[in-house]
Formats: sequence, C-alpha cells, structure tokens
Amino acid sequence: MAKNDAILLDGIIDQRLLEKLPSEERDEVFEFFVLEELLKDYDLSREEIEAGWIDGRGDGGFDGAFILINGHLLEDIEDFVWPRTNASIDVWLVTCKHHPTFSQATLDAILATIQELFDLSCTAGELKGSYSSDLLAFRSLLQITLRRLSIGRPKLTFNIIYASRGDTNDLGESVVARARQIEALIPQLFSSCSAMVRFTGASELVELHRKSKTFSLDLPFLEHLATGKESYVLLTKLEDYWRFVSDENGNLRCYLFDSNVRDYLGQNAVNEDIARSLGDEAAPDFWWLNNGVTILATNATVPGKTIQLQNIQIVNGLQTTETIFRHFQRGSVTSRNRALLVKIIVSSDAQARDRIIQATNNQSPVEIAALHATDKIQRDIEEILERHAWYYERRRNYYRNIGKPLTRFVTPIYLASAAVDLVLKNPAVATRIRSKFMRVQESYDAVFSSKFPIEVWPVLVDVYKSVDAGLTNLFIKHWRRERIVATWRPLVALIVAGRRLKSFAYSPNDLTEVIGKTEITSAEVADAREVIMNVDKHVDQSTKTMVKGPFALTCCNEAAMKFGLSGAETVGKRHIPFTDFFKKFAQIHLTEEFIREVDTLLPSQPWKAGIHLEIASKVGCPPTMVSAVIQKLIADGKRNFQVDGVVFDSKGSVIAVDPERSPRGGRSKDINPLDSRNYGKLSITRMM
Repeated sequence: MAKNDAILLDGIIDQRLLEKLPSEERDEVFEFFVLEELLKDYDLSREEIEAGWIDGRGDGGFDGAFILINGHLLEDIEDFVWPRTNASIDVWLVTCKHHPTFSQATLDAILATIQELFDLSCTAGELKGSYSSDLLAFRSLLQITLRRLSIGRPKLTFNIIYASRGDTNDLGESVVARARQIEALIPQLFSSCSAMVRFTGASELVELHRKSKTFSLDLPFLEHLATGKESYVLLTKLEDYWRFVSDENGNLRCYLFDSNVRDYLGQNAVNEDIARSLGDEAAPDFWWLNNGVTILATNATVPGKTIQLQNIQIVNGLQTTETIFRHFQRGSVTSRNRALLVKIIVSSDAQARDRIIQATNNQSPVEIAALHATDKIQRDIEEILERHAWYYERRRNYYRNIGKPLTRFVTPIYLASAAVDLVLKNPAVATRIRSKFMRVQESYDAVFSSKFPIEVWPVLVDVYKSVDAGLTNLFIKHWRRERIVATWRPLVALIVAGRRLKSFAYSPNDLTEVIGKTEITSAEVADAREVIMNVDKHVDQSTKTMVKGPFALTCCNEAAMKFGLSGAETVGKRHIPFTDFFKKFAQIHLTEEFIREVDTLLPSQPWKAGIHLEIASKVGCPPTMVSAVIQKLIADGKRNFQVDGVVFDSKGSVIAVDPERSPRGGRSKDINPLDSRNYGKLSITRMM
C-alpha cells in the first residue's frame, strides 16, 4: 500500500512540476506541496504560505515556520488583531525531505536547533549557530507573540512535522526515540505548552491531497420561514450551527468565509458581549440579542427539519460564528439548546452576490479596504484578466476552491505592484507594497484607477509573469529563488518595458500597444539584470530584500545610456498618496521614556544584524519603533553611525569593525558617514 501511495504521490508532484508550481525544481515543488496540504485547514493564500517558507542556508533544518493565533496567520505584528483572552497559539515547524525514508539525522538537526534557537533567554547575538535572517525573524515574532499574549494565559501548541515520501509504518526505533526527545524538550523551554512530532509520509500526503473542501452542507433547524424568491429565515440550535461550521477534525471551516470582507476582530467589546451571553444560561434566548448570520448559496432544499445548501458562503456574521465556535470548542455545553437567527439567500448571479456581500457588511464600521473586493474596478479587472486566461483572486482562494490552475492565478497585491511599477514607474515602492496600502482610499484609487485603459491590466500581468520566468531561469539553482524574484521583479520589469518602448516616459496606452504584441524573452530579462549588476557589482542580489529609490533611478539612468532611452528622469517621481505609510517610524511619537529604555538595551557597537528585532521582542513593540529610536540616537550623536558592521566616529573615521560582517574592514564605498542625509537612505539592517 505504501509503495502504491509513493507512486501516486510522485505522479502528483510530476504534474505540479509540469505546471511549475512553484518552480521547475522537484525539491521545491515537493516542499510547497507539503506546506500547502498540511496547512489546508487554515485556508492560507499562496503568498501567506510563501511568507513562512524559509528553506535555505541557515534554516536550522526547517523548511516552513508559521505562527497561527486563533487560526489566523501572524505575519505583521503591527496589523494583527491581538486577542485579549482565550488565545490559541499554534506554532508549525515543518521539514520536508524528498526521500523514501525518515532519517534520524534530520531529527538530530531539529533537536539541536530547538535547544538553542528557542531558548529565548539568549539574545540573538549570543546564539552560536548560523541562522538565516528568516529564521531569526520568526524567532523574534514568537518572542513578541508570547510577550503580547502571556497575560491572557494562551494555549501554546508546537506542531513539528517531518514529511517525506517514506512509510510511517516503517519508522526506525532511533527515529521514534529522537522524536519523543524533541517532544519532551519543548515543554522545558516553554511552560504550559504541548508539543507533538508528527511523521507525514506518502500515504498521509495522498490522503491530505484527496481531502476536499465541502461547500454543500446540511443545517438542522428548529423553525423556518420561506419568504419566496429562494430565500429563507430560520432558527437553528447553537450547537447545530457549531457543528455546521466545523470540519471532521473539529476545525473551523475557514473557507466558508472567503467572501466575507471582515476578518475576526478578536476579543473586542462586541465579541466579549457575545461570549458573555453564551456563557449565561439565564440570559434571554441568543437570537433575541444577536443579529444572526447571513448565508449565500446557489441552491437550497428543505427535507423535513433540515435545509440542504450548496456552494455555501457565510457573508455576514463572522464575529458571531467564531465566538460561537470558540465557545463550544472549549468544551462548554452552556447555551447549546439556544437558537441563532440565520438568513439564507439563494442566488447564482455573481453581481447580485457581490451586492449582497457589500450590503450585509456595510451596516457597521468596517475598514474601507475591506469592501474593495466588490468594487466595480475589481470586477472589471477580473473579467478582462479571465479573457486572457488569468484568474484574479479578488476574493481570496475563490478560483483555487473551484479547481482552476494555480499557475494562472493573480492576486490583488501582485497586480498592484505591477501598476505602481509599470504605470506609476516607481519600482522602489512596488517592491515593498503590501495589502495595508489599500486602507488609504487615496492610495487605493491611485493604484486601481478607473482612468487606466482596461486593456492595460492583462499587459501588466504578462510583463510581470514573463520577468518572473526569466529571473527564475537566471537563479535556477539558488535556494532563495522565489525571494530573489520578488525583490528584483519591479526594477527588471521597468527596464524591460522602457527598452521595449524606447523611453521611460511612456503612457499606459503605450504599454498596451507595444508590450502586449510580442512576448518578453529571457534574453531581455538577462540584459536588464546585467544593467543592475553594472551599477553595483558588489550588490548581493541573492540576499537583498528591498530596492531603494536612488538605486533604482541610477539603474534606469544606466539603462537609458546603454540602450539609448529617454525619460529616465520620470522614474520614481510619482508616488502613491501617503507613501510615508511605508515609513511609519518617521511618524511615530517617541516618548523620552521609551527612547531611554531602548538606549539602555542597546549593546556596545558594532551591533549585530537584527538588533532592532531583538530589542522589539524584549519591550513588546513593533520593530519600526526601535528602528526610529536607533536613527534618532545616531542623529543626536548619542550613538555612532554604523553601516554593514563598520562603526564611524563624528569625523568619518573607522573606530570599530565587526569582522564577521565586514571582511574588508573599511567603510562602504557608497556611504559618506558625515552626510546626515544618509541616515534616512539606509535600511536599518545596513545600519547595524
């Protein structure tokens, strides 16, 4: 049986390899497949999975590292809605080996990493092992999480997964013994936590792959009213509704909320009121106190005291649903026989469904970005892209859930980056654009502008996807290929577009008329990268994670001279409104008390890379706040200017060098330490 499952698994990997999901490397295809299947119940997007995919040098033996709080992925501590109480922290540490067995050596590496890396009493500078910046950032994220939630006594669970093509029924004694040792070690490092090492082989992976999301479910009810035009109002027992939204493993069916524009808001005042009413058996019936939930379906039938629904989407009532789910998941039986009001609307019309989603979620304050998925411009983009066989995920995972090919997916952030880069011609901003920009209406309107010709959107996708393919070929054997592509995609794409159009001063219409006619070649991508290398032969394109505006402009000037292009002066001139959103540390009000606290925690220079992350975890604040203090201390002369491990005095002389980071032992050639303008140009990583 296990051999047959290994053959089936290899067939799945072969197919995904043909589709380049996510690349042409079998090991990477296997790793991504494992991460996707293991985390399937959380309904993560591809971008979210890639955010925790840390495979590479210094990964400590792990290929994936994720923190999920109450089922929600933690990526950005500043944007995350932190629960006040009843937090459930699930840490996933995944190692993937495309081997036919499970080896003890793999677990030996994991044990060594856990012993040192997760001893949070040690600072990052005291760690003896060589760990990647991704893994250190994950460690810092875990520190901050525990600090923020410890007062609420969270439930902490470590899931250590060892996945391979092997047979879990044929594990060696030494392998099992090492797994038990890891399970015993983690509770020694983290009090009141549970840890489980799970082996996932070919059989388990095939079973996970076959597990599909169920969008057709039955909901028992107490009473119902058919209002005509395929709509229903009914009362259902809270316990029955809890089972309705829970899968066979007892997890919340997150995918039922894809069209719901709100995310769970944690233990806010409204949700605390809901929880209190659930816990009070003497309270009035629940549906008297709660507005209930709204469900969209494409078909509904009522045999007896059950309604059978197809293609379910819960479009309003996420806060209510999650609070009910958590109440019963903790084992409470209070209120199980009380009733919930459920409205069911049956419709297959896409535009009508969007109007219902927007209307049902616009009755109380919601962030303006939350409703953008139903905007006309978003529907127009979806339609024009689909004509070109691209599937626009304006509703997260919608196309994945109906089985469309993943290689043809386009996310709003991917498209927004292309618009900022190729239309607004600002590759520096395009490199670091995140979904948070959509919270500012002016920013959103500037990027997803109805003034752009509708034909430009598929062209933007074609250019970006072609550049992705070209860069992937250039870095085919590099372990950080996906990260490299994301970093250099905007600058390379802009140079390629400028060369095609013989000018950087082109219009959106020019893009549609010229770029869209012939496919961009790998040679064009290689030429653009060569321009970048000529600007700075010392730049490490495999580790750089952000492209700065001055560097991008210099590269475009170089391209203009090499290829005879005009209009390079237009690059970087157009910003999306509130670009300082990406520079929040400049707007943070820093108290003297906070500045003194950070100053006290800062060690002697030269600082190691990531010192701001380490201090942020200690004081329980966003790293950007610590970065702001460090820059202020340097500007005030209380700390010395430092770049790439080299420390300068006020006269510009080198006074200290970290030999591990600066083997040249001298100053960076492009930095004048006496020029205070450089303080704002350097990333905080280089200033350490």
